Amino acid sequence: MHKLIIYLDQNFISDIAKQSLEDKKDKVKPLLKDFFEVIKSGVDNEQFVSPDSWIHKIETAAENDPELQEAIHSYQGYLGQISFTLPQEIQKTQFEKAVLSYFNIQPVDKEDWKEAFRENPDKRMENYKIDILMDIGNSLAVSAATIQNLQKIRESGVSEKVQYKAEIEASRKHYKELIRRDFLPILEQYSISIEQAEEFIDSNEFTQIPNIDIFCHLWSRCLADKGRKTGVEGDYNDIQLLSTYLPYCDLLATDNYMKTMVKEFKIDQQYSCQVISMKEGELNEAIDFLEQEQIERPPANQSLFSVLCTKANEIQAYSVEFLRKLSLASNKFHRTGKYWNKEVYTEVFLEFSGKENIDRADPKTVLEAGPAVISPSQWTELQIFNSGFKSIENTTDKTPSELIETIPTHLLGPATAILPEGSVFDEDLREHDSDLFYDIEDAVENKRSKTKKYSIDIIHND
Repeated sequence: MHKLIIYLDQNFISDIAKQSLEDKKDKVKPLLKDFFEVIKSGVDNEQFVSPDSWIHKIETAAENDPELQEAIHSYQGYLGQISFTLPQEIQKTQFEKAVLSYFNIQPVDKEDWKEAFRENPDKRMENYKIDILMDIGNSLAVSAATIQNLQKIRESGVSEKVQYKAEIEASRKHYKELIRRDFLPILEQYSISIEQAEEFIDSNEFTQIPNIDIFCHLWSRCLADKGRKTGVEGDYNDIQLLSTYLPYCDLLATDNYMKTMVKEFKIDQQYSCQVISMKEGELNEAIDFLEQEQIERPPANQSLFSVLCTKANEIQAYSVEFLRKLSLASNKFHRTGKYWNKEVYTEVFLEFSGKENIDRADPKTVLEAGPAVISPSQWTELQIFNSGFKSIENTTDKTPSELIETIPTHLLGPATAILPEGSVFDEDLREHDSDLFYDIEDAVENKRSKTKKYSIDIIHND
């Protein structure tokens, strides 16, 4: 994967979100704002991504303060436009991978990211993420009886070594049950018998499966810590998630207790993952690390080219018809023809003077009176939002060349087409066809200063 994977536990996300709330911002470390800003900058530049997880959804839904809950949801929604799969799914995939390796069987090819993520971490960042905030049960919850038994084990003074052996044996027993149920289809697919699968489970290689290796070490240390006052359920969930997600992360932020255990076992070194807590020195080290990554790490996605739409000063808003045609041209280029089903990007920027005062349509009024009450400028705003175009402010009458210099390189691409409001294009085609972006692409590839069909100005950025 090209993007740096950053996992923040809920405490980090909650404190970062509090920075935006007047009654809470003075209660958290100011350094967290710098930490967030450097992550956000890397996300904006297609260099970093911070996945969310099932536990984030559970803990956000359980937040009692509606204002803080919404702030957490907003911050995580921006940084985490991809999600880890459930721990159980990752654990299953790791077992399948390990058992096939044990028997020197080549697995059916599939993209590496599918082992742990619902979406490709290297996918293009969207302008927004649609998500539903709802109360969902804790899929990792431990029964009350189990909690009591675990607490008794901790209070008994069991040694870490003895507990580790018990955890390994419990894992072996559990997986011998799973191969007869959950893993049977995959075993049959690769002609692996139950007896062979049990042979693997009894081997030392089984204990090296990442989630089993990490969980058994951390959980044994935690249960052997008689002085640990925190309840075992919270520790269990933290270790379950840590052991599942850490191998796929480059930077992981957790509490100091968990971080200390990870470092003592050198798990961070084993999986090349920097693990930090909220201690000031560690936050500063993380910020330095991320700033260096921004210098050295190339963006995961870059535009083939960009389009800068300009308009005359007297025009207050782009016409809906112009934006509709431009949106159609962009969609036709990306979703049909030679680029159908391919990850290809272009970026469209709309110049604004900063003097525009577009009132957003009131949803209640629209519901009551219908779409007829929406003004032309409000229709324009809706069209821009739906198309995913980006605004670029021009309050000082900059030239197109000067505006281009303010756009990040990975969004800009090797060349930019200058498309004034009111430009005539695609008039000679059927209503749902477009040659605009292909015309631009041809000029960019052939280093021309104007497109061949529509005579659109091209500024080359290299």
